Amino acid sequence: MHGDVERRLTSLGRRGQRAVVAAVVRREERVYGCWFPRAQRINQTSMFEIGSVTKAFTGVLLADMVLTGEVALDDPLSRHLPGPRPAWPDREPTLLELATHRSGLPNTPGPMSRRELAHALGFGADDPWAWVTLTDYQRLVATEAPRGTPGQCFRYSSMAVGLLGDALAARAGSTYDDLLAERVLHPLGLRCTGVEVPPASAGHLVCGHSRRGRPRPPIADFMPAAGSLRSNGEDMLRFLSACLHPPPGRPGPALALAQRPHARIGRRGEVGLCWMISNRHGHPRIVWHNGGTWGFRSFAAFAPETGTAVIVLSNSARSVDRLGLELLETRP
Repeated sequence: MHGDVERRLTSLGRRGQRAVVAAVVRREERVYGCWFPRAQRINQTSMFEIGSVTKAFTGVLLADMVLTGEVALDDPLSRHLPGPRPAWPDREPTLLELATHRSGLPNTPGPMSRRELAHALGFGADDPWAWVTLTDYQRLVATEAPRGTPGQCFRYSSMAVGLLGDALAARAGSTYDDLLAERVLHPLGLRCTGVEVPPASAGHLVCGHSRRGRPRPPIADFMPAAGSLRSNGEDMLRFLSACLHPPPGRPGPALALAQRPHARIGRRGEVGLCWMISNRHGHPRIVWHNGGTWGFRSFAAFAPETGTAVIVLSNSARSVDRLGLELLETRP
């Protein structure tokens, strides 16, 4: 399996990637593979922005607080979030509807969507969030006009999961970063994962790049629960292994609840608590999420039936989804 991982990574690197780390666990076997240009040194301890794979961690945090009785999936958002909120025309969404992308909210607040798109296409080197203050963000949230009644349809929304994380942190009287570390990261031994890079790991953080190879600034917005975590191959494979085989103690039950289907997406798709679930005919059930920031791409997935999990991390804004699926479905 190691040779196949290295071969696929080398091929991906030749197609324009900057540096890539992939890790696979299949039954009892664990394999790490890396590809990087000569000017860099990358391995399984190198830290990457994981983008929206962060949402899977937020789903586990929600599940943990549901199991402890601190929140309920059918709680309305305002029960736990005192700050500014969008004004829904009929009723506001529940925590479950936020976690399953059925809140009616867009991916990001309207004006930011246009700025993000322009930046992603290479128009301007400045981070579109660089001049947005917390007050600005709260005003954007308060003036956002959701489309439709919550629960009606699936509409992927980082904004929704960002508000979900804010609500969980407010309920616990903590910050999202500290709460996640206490409830999920530290119990699983994930010492190199967080919104803020631990001082001991600062030297392992790699620089992100656009599709054209230009350096990109680190992500810094006001939706940490939606896409602000940094991690490495070792921590991510440990997390996915725990998802495959949830431990009896905390946060094992939350890992199991988060990957349980809670809503449907079309004929063959489902969504758990932030996890996406694929049920393709003739293929094993796959629980997955991908992610992207200005200069990074990531893909995390596991197949419970085959006991296989895969993480792919790249410091380029080029998709790694295809490689991740190939590694997940490769037969031993």
